[in-house]
Amino acid sequence: MSLNSKGKNILRKSGYRRVRDQLLKDVTESINIEGSYGDKIIDHIDRVIDKDVYTEIKNELSELIKENLGIEDQEEVSKFLKVLLQEDISPELSENLYTHEHGRKDIISDEDYRTGKQEKLWEHVSTVVLGKETSPFDDLMILLKEHSIIRWTLVIGFFLLGISSFLLRSVYKSVIAGLTLTAEPGESLRIMLGNITGALGGILLFFVFISLLIQDKYLASNRDEKLRKLADKTLKEKFEK
Repeated sequence: MSLNSKGKNILRKSGYRRVRDQLLKDVTESINIEGSYGDKIIDHIDRVIDKDVYTEIKNELSELIKENLGIEDQEEVSKFLKVLLQEDISPELSENLYTHEHGRKDIISDEDYRTGKQEKLWEHVSTVVLGKETSPFDDLMILLKEHSIIRWTLVIGFFLLGISSFLLRSVYKSVIAGLTLTAEPGESLRIMLGNITGALGGILLFFVFISLLIQDKYLASNRDEKLRKLADKTLKEKFEK
C-alpha cells in the first residue's frame, strides 16, 4: 500500500474499517461477475461504492477529504476518495488475482497526483489493472507457439511470396499479386508461375490473419474466464467460510 500518513489517517478517522471487508468482497464479486482481463480495479470500486450500503462511509470520507485538502468540488473529492480506496485494497486483491500497474493518468490527473503527494495522502499512485501485462506481440508469439498449423501456414505463405518475388523480379509486384490477386501482365512461364505462387502465398496469409483474429478472441475469452475463476475461488476461500 502506498498511502502516506494523512491518507491512512483519513481512512482511520472514518468508519471505513467497519466496511472494508465488505467492500473487498463486493469488488471481488464484481470482478467475478463481469470482470475482464485489463479492467482497472478503480472501475470496479466505482461500480461498488455507489451502492446504498456505502452512502454513509462515502459521506464521511468526503467530508474528511474536504477538511484535509480544502477541496469543495464534489467531483474532485470523489476522485481522491476512489484512489484512496484503490491504494488500500489493491495489495490484498493482488494477493489473489493477477494484477499489474501502469501509468496513472487513467485514474488521476498530474495536478491531483501532485496535490495528493504534497498533502501526504500517498507516496505513489498507479493504475492497477487486472491480469498480467501483455502486448500484441506477446499474444502473437503465444498463438504461433501453440498452433503449429498457423505457424507453418505462415511460413509457407511467406515462402511462396518469396518465390513469387524472385520470379517476378519485384517484391512489390509479388505483394500486389498476393494481396489483390491482380496478375502481372505477361504470358511467359516465369511470370505465370510468379503470379500463381504470389496468389497462393497471399491466400495462405489471409487465412492466417483470419485464424489469428479468431484465436485472439478465444485467448481473450479464456483469460477473462480464468480471472473470474480466480475471483470465485477467492470469494469461497476468503469470504464464504
